[in-house]
Amino acid sequence: MAVIKRVGFNFFEPITQREDGNVVGFNLVPIFEHIRQQYVTGREQEGAQGNQEYKRVYTYNFEPARLSDVSVDYATQYYHLTFERLSYTLPNRTTLHGESEMLDLDDDEYIGHEVSVLYDPENHVLMIQRNRDSLGPSAISSFIQSLVVEAEAGNNFSIAMISDDTARRRAFRQTAYRKITTKVVGEKALGLLESLYNRRPNGVASVEITLNSSSRRAGEIESDFAVELLEEFIDDPEVQKLRIRSREHEESPVEPIDLINHKLEASTTFNLETDRQLNSIRVFEDMVRLYDEEAHGGYKNRILRMR
Repeated sequence: MAVIKRVGFNFFEPITQREDGNVVGFNLVPIFEHIRQQYVTGREQEGAQGNQEYKRVYTYNFEPARLSDVSVDYATQYYHLTFERLSYTLPNRTTLHGESEMLDLDDDEYIGHEVSVLYDPENHVLMIQRNRDSLGPSAISSFIQSLVVEAEAGNNFSIAMISDDTARRRAFRQTAYRKITTKVVGEKALGLLESLYNRRPNGVASVEITLNSSSRRAGEIESDFAVELLEEFIDDPEVQKLRIRSREHEESPVEPIDLINHKLEASTTFNLETDRQLNSIRVFEDMVRLYDEEAHGGYKNRILRMR
């Protein structure tokens, strides 16, 4: 059965606050390289039936998480970190019409949910995969912070989300709008309901609407309508969400643009017809492609131009 999964990514900068209050970039290479070497040694010892407990484990929201792998892509010198949320809750297995039964695991076994992180050691950028079943950026930031503290490399470490300073300008020069999502509150929400249902019901705090084009590559929302909607909503204080998925040129990839929080985002799709789950190596390969190649986003150059 063919399953298409869309995966999103956000971009962050590792930073630290100095004693004088200034915020500066933080070089994670010494820490990641030290851990990578420890993992290499640990795997060698594991193969010789030595100490198998070399992976870094961290507790987040009362659940264990671990840094399951650290490697370097020698073609790009980017670090690939694979984090994993370890869930003790067991899912069921079944067929379409069969009975459900819980997976049988030992007491010390977990269900692992992976998420990949690309670290650019030259420009100090973290590209983090979004996976609702795994660790989010806040959890990964806390995990990395624990590694920084353990290494006695700093006490005021965090990761700062990279904003898309070009979001507004780019949103109005797209040639094909594929999806528009907005969330409104207050009078705007009630006015929208009144226009649809001729009433203003009590108890409605917000209204969220998504407009989708057809799934065909040529499918698009009428451009004049899309631009008119963006112009009306973009500066309205009662608009809490305004996101589009669009294509700037005919051959450009469809990309997300966040017009409220201005988060720099990337996304791609994976066909899970042969694999039942995302392979972290395959995910990382696509992350490199999105980050490096202009034809697929060129997010590294975008970030460098905004600095």
